[in-house]
Amino acid sequence: MSTETSQTIRLASVKDIPEGEGREYRVGDLFVAIFRDQGEYYAIEDYCPHAGAPLNDGPVSQGAVTCMWHGWKFSLRDGSCMNIPRGFPVRTFPLKIEGEDIYVTLPTGDAPVNDMNQES
Repeated sequence: MSTETSQTIRLASVKDIPEGEGREYRVGDLFVAIFRDQGEYYAIEDYCPHAGAPLNDGPVSQGAVTCMWHGWKFSLRDGSCMNIPRGFPVRTFPLKIEGEDIYVTLPTGDAPVNDMNQES
């Protein structure tokens, strides 16, 4: 017997994410930030584990985002904390682009049953 452990949902359009910036999307109780850096798109949890700050408005450079509150820097690829020894990572989520749409795969407990973010 298999158990579904993730759900893929549409969160944005590629035109919604400017180069070098991030945007926040709420999925149930989870906040997801989608970033575009050097033409690549990334999805991470929009929550700094240090003090709870949103990451979507932080500066993006060379594959990383820096928290605006205290300067913790996180890899967009794997969520690792890049500048604080023993700093906690942030969760990353698989992302795929189909046409102009950005889809993110979230653990089932974090994803809504119905995708409320899809455009009609």
